[in-house]
Amino acid sequence: AVVSTQSTGGTFLLIRVINAGEDKRFRDIKKNKPRFFIVWMIQGIWVYLNMFPSLFVFQAEHLHNDLVMFSYGGWLLFMFGLIFETAADYEKTVFRSHPANKDRFISTGLWSISRHPNYFGEMLLWFGLWVASVPFYTSPLQLLSVFCPTLTFLLILLVSGVPKLEKAAIEKWGKDPEFVKYMAETPCIIPFFGMGKEIVNKSE
Repeated sequence: AVVSTQSTGGTFLLIRVINAGEDKRFRDIKKNKPRFFIVWMIQGIWVYLNMFPSLFVFQAEHLHNDLVMFSYGGWLLFMFGLIFETAADYEKTVFRSHPANKDRFISTGLWSISRHPNYFGEMLLWFGLWVASVPFYTSPLQLLSVFCPTLTFLLILLVSGVPKLEKAAIEKWGKDPEFVKYMAETPCIIPFFGMGKEIVNKSE
């Protein structure tokens, strides 16, 4: 499950990097080798933390049969999240491949119901993996592994994902009336749920 998730996301990132000639997120970081190494290691730790809940499955000696449907529900949530994230990344890749869309923002398809539908799918799949693993847990303390997908959710929402992307987007399209409307009317991550974001343009 983890391999399929990372392979899917990695494929779209690879295509994006090939088309752009570089990964702009690492443009400045690569100039500082120690910093680049630290970022690289943090990403590895992040992947391990996300797969951590599922590691208990391999250690379990038995399955709680009364919770087996719980596991099935988790796998369904995982698959839905994976498909949702893949579809969102595919839509953005196709959108960016058309020359006419250069320097334009995407607001169609899944991106019309969420400003970050790929992140929504990613959050679902990691929480789904945790839910699917619960019937194999042998100690109540193992339930605390829910901290792992929760940490991913908080990092994406408050630190490394949404804040940086939206800051860059506002700097680029903040004075575009269509973008301002899109931001105000479209939920941040969860489709059809939550408020949009109002952009206040300060007069120069």
